[in-house]
Amino acid sequence: MSEPRKANRYAMAILEAVLDQWQESLSQVMDAVAQKSNVQSTLESATADVDAKMKALQSAMPKGTPAEVQNFLKLLVQEGDLDQLPAVLSELRASITGQGEPQKAEIVSAMELSEKEQTEIRQRLKAEHGEGLIFSFRVDPSLMGGLRVRVGDTLIDNTVVSRLAAMREIVSASVR
Repeated sequence: MSEPRKANRYAMAILEAVLDQWQESLSQVMDAVAQKSNVQSTLESATADVDAKMKALQSAMPKGTPAEVQNFLKLLVQEGDLDQLPAVLSELRASITGQGEPQKAEIVSAMELSEKEQTEIRQRLKAEHGEGLIFSFRVDPSLMGGLRVRVGDTLIDNTVVSRLAAMREIVSASVR
């Protein structure tokens, strides 16, 4: 294995270990807060000041919560963003697994696709873009034939209409 690939592998192992620790610590704090209704009500109270919220949060933190995690939670409280903690945890999980939110895959055809054709398209797109795609199929007769596939920001337009438009552009450019 080349030296840069080795270094990358070690760096990724460290990153995963750190993310795992953060995720575990933040999950423990969330669970502890959820179990203590008085802490939860103080944190959700619009009238409680930052100091009161900090004391309530610290009382719920399990022993051994790393100082970095405590500082991060204090920052969330000060900024009024403690409600973002579940979303932060979700993003950490996505970073660890390498998966983000599921992407939408929209497939538009000129005619209704059979179940077999839909299955083949699903398999191809999953192989190309990974698991976790949410598929939607619809029919648009104006396409005249072919498929228009949009996955996230990527558009694959293999329709008769787009081919005709491209040919029209080539012909009009050569006539000028």
